Amino acid sequence: MNKEKWNEICYLLSEKNFPSDLSETDFGQKVIQALRILDWKEYKGEIEKEHSLQFGSVNKLRPDFIIKLDNSRLFVIEIKLPSIPINSTFQRQLFSYMRQLKLDYGILIGQAIQIFYDGNLINQDDPILLETIQFTEDSEKGQKFVELFSKESYSTELLKLFTLNALKKINRKEEHKKLTEKILSESYQEKMAELIKQDFLSEYDGELIESVLKELKVEIKSKKTETPQSDLPKKQYSEPRIIDYSNGILPIELNPSSESDFKRRLLLTKTAYITTFYKNGTSKQKVWNAHRFRETSGVLGNLRSRPEFRNGKWQKLGIEKVYVSIDR
Repeated sequence: MNKEKWNEICYLLSEKNFPSDLSETDFGQKVIQALRILDWKEYKGEIEKEHSLQFGSVNKLRPDFIIKLDNSRLFVIEIKLPSIPINSTFQRQLFSYMRQLKLDYGILIGQAIQIFYDGNLINQDDPILLETIQFTEDSEKGQKFVELFSKESYSTELLKLFTLNALKKINRKEEHKKLTEKILSESYQEKMAELIKQDFLSEYDGELIESVLKELKVEIKSKKTETPQSDLPKKQYSEPRIIDYSNGILPIELNPSSESDFKRRLLLTKTAYITTFYKNGTSKQKVWNAHRFRETSGVLGNLRSRPEFRNGKWQKLGIEKVYVSIDR
């Protein structure tokens, strides 16, 4: 049942099914249809449209939708046309509604669905993004969305469990990142030599061990930083490529190949993967954490501003080309 409801919501809200001149008002009507699929009813007063909220002495806020049950407000929804990439301005607009209404949950609907949380399970200035759900048929995340926000199955306990699991995943990623940074730090690299020395002290004298270590380079490297060309996904070689071979400019290939499509997805994911190919046949891959990337930013301009990709520098480093992909 959840799968069928989600697929119907996908049909209603997916950009591929819209005319090019779709207005935000028309999109709002489609969102109302999607809410009806989730069993929320306008005639029962469960869908409150553009309710005016006093903010200060002269300002007013107008969230697109507030969902209510038995006169209690449950969550707020802000919508944006799918043709406009989701950005921090839209998110902060939703945050202001959540704070003003004192609601733990807010939903942003545009190119995708984003679920935000602002309850007492977190301790930070802004609401936290729990999940981003693309409009993909049969999506497990989409089916979970239906379960969480359908009137029939709506439950604060179910939402709390979902929130705790999402926060656990977020915290796990942060802890993984911090530990990785510690192990790769220069200070820990220095400890490696001492650990090796202690391991061999029962067989060799300390002076000999130190002498040998001075002639060796001991380091820990991330497996993700170097990727043999043969290990890269085959699709990187099979897909048509659009590469900029302008004279004196480093060839950079994007996936998706359209800069506008790439930018739209990067604004959603905030992460991409940069693979640098060298003339000696080796390659290195690293993660692009694009949390500061904005709607006004340029993709290729941002990449070419990196020190290693600047004209003159990339030639000295022996770089042949760069492949940048949203998907790993």
